[in-house]
Amino acid sequence: MKRLRSWLFPLAILVLVIALSSSCRKEKFLTSGGEIAFSLDTLTFDTVFTQQGSATRSIRIFNKQKDKILLSSIRLGKGEKSPYRLNVNGQPGKEIKDVEIAGNDSVWVFAAVTIDPTNENDPFIVGDDLVVTLNGRDFTIPLMAYGQNAHYIRDSVLQTQTWLNDKPYVILHNALVAEGQTLTIPAGARIYVHRDSRLYVLGTLKINGTATDSVTFLGDRLDPLVWIGDYIDIPGQWGGLYFFKQSYGNVISHTVFKNGGAVTSLNGQPVQGATIQIDPDTVKNGTPKLTITNSVIHSSLGYGILAFNSSLQADNCRITECGGENVMFFEGGNYKLRFCTIGTYGSAYLSHSENLSMAVLNYRPTGQTTYVSAPLTADIRNCIIYGSLTDEVFFDAKQDNPANLTLANCLLRSSEPIPAFVTQSSNKINQDPLFVDYSKVNYRLQEGSPARAAGVAVPGLTVDIEGKPRANPPSIGCYE
Repeated sequence: MKRLRSWLFPLAILVLVIALSSSCRKEKFLTSGGEIAFSLDTLTFDTVFTQQGSATRSIRIFNKQKDKILLSSIRLGKGEKSPYRLNVNGQPGKEIKDVEIAGNDSVWVFAAVTIDPTNENDPFIVGDDLVVTLNGRDFTIPLMAYGQNAHYIRDSVLQTQTWLNDKPYVILHNALVAEGQTLTIPAGARIYVHRDSRLYVLGTLKINGTATDSVTFLGDRLDPLVWIGDYIDIPGQWGGLYFFKQSYGNVISHTVFKNGGAVTSLNGQPVQGATIQIDPDTVKNGTPKLTITNSVIHSSLGYGILAFNSSLQADNCRITECGGENVMFFEGGNYKLRFCTIGTYGSAYLSHSENLSMAVLNYRPTGQTTYVSAPLTADIRNCIIYGSLTDEVFFDAKQDNPANLTLANCLLRSSEPIPAFVTQSSNKINQDPLFVDYSKVNYRLQEGSPARAAGVAVPGLTVDIEGKPRANPPSIGCYE
């Protein structure tokens, strides 16, 4: 046994020496020639508002050899004058030196851009090059961003004014239309709102889009269009519009609201996620608190329209893909909806498992057994209310206050009987409306749709949301 141990001891020493000498041997760098590859042929940013910067974009640099390489420089072609900035392995700058990449491995390069204002109203291209040097040889790919000057509204109280449509408006940290004042937004205006922001209205809002020149409201980060695609929408990129109880006489025409409905805060208090919220109508002058026509609310993280004992008229509107109810009327009120398409099917970015497409109540729960109630009058005609759930509508009323709800010539999805307090006529239940392709935001009607020619003419509503003449009898929903 002693002989075996005496023999094993020097062997162990020999193995340890070999291991130590191997670990101390430096891995060789490729000192001449060599190739690298980029994961993209162009690093592209979508439209970036001047002074606001952009979301970070990334690209990988691949070492195509089995040997380790040393990149002597990763830099911007315009150097310190470049509007872009880089970050490699946590090191920021316009140039990062001596970056190692193991054999058959890669390194990430992150880039962002801030664009200075110009005198241009139209988008303009801001370019540069990413230059990588390996063993004295330069490898280059272009960087490209579209810059856009804008009117900035920062934490502002707005007096009576009319905005322009020469370049976009960007709302940062909320804007408020003061009580007794009117904000007018003309056709063709583009409004971009930051993630934490809303447009609040104590006074009056007039949005005057047209069939050929609509108004748009979007979040102010447009980079997802680069790496996701134009038709896929990510909800919750901005807050929404909020109409206080003092507000009255608001009109919205031919306007598109996309990707709103984020929860925000006001004076430290959270504000419910809704693209449009309408507080109680305390003016009660016989005119709806909000009249919205030929408009779209799409991809809202929270509610599409949320109203509390208020008044609303909506004609030829599409309210689709909302995380909360697309239309939620609490605590009574006075509502009129005609030729609207309302519904949610859900997507990779928006769950649709609990909240329905529409709920209309003459009360608002305040606890498990308590509520507040007010009279309800609602007239819903020629509307599609559909989606992927077996029930997409909920109508309910408490006996404390009257509830008068008319549902006529509508196409609904519901497994439960419509309550007796609802006056019905010529409705279609659980018949697929056969949208062309709701997954690609096309809610027009296919040939053979049960919604075609199933409506009833409404005086004054002779065209659809796109200006197409209504047939006789007209189709149900916002599209003829």
